[in-house]
Amino acid sequence: MPVRESVERASLKPAAYLHHLPRWLPSALLAVLFVGGLAVRGWAGAVLLLAVTAFLAWLATLSWPALGAQGRALRVLAVAALLGLALWQGLR
Repeated sequence: MPVRESVERASLKPAAYLHHLPRWLPSALLAVLFVGGLAVRGWAGAVLLLAVTAFLAWLATLSWPALGAQGRALRVLAVAALLGLALWQGLR
C-alpha cells in the first residue's frame, strides 16, 4: 500500500473524532498550545510548539493533493516557521 493511502487510512478515525467535537474546541486547544509554547521558556515550550507543528503538518499532508503550488508553498513555510520557532524556544 502506498504511503499516501496508509496516511489517509490512519487519519480516518482522528479526523472523524475531530469532526464530532464542537467547532471551537480544536482551534481553542491549538491557540492554548501555541500561546503556552511561546510563554514557557526552554524545552517545555518547544514541546508545546511541536505539538502545534505536528497537527498543522498532519492537516497539510491531508490537504496536499487538493492544493496548488502556492498553497503547498505556504503550508511548507508555515511548518518550517513553527519548527524554527520551536527550536528557538528550546534553546532559550
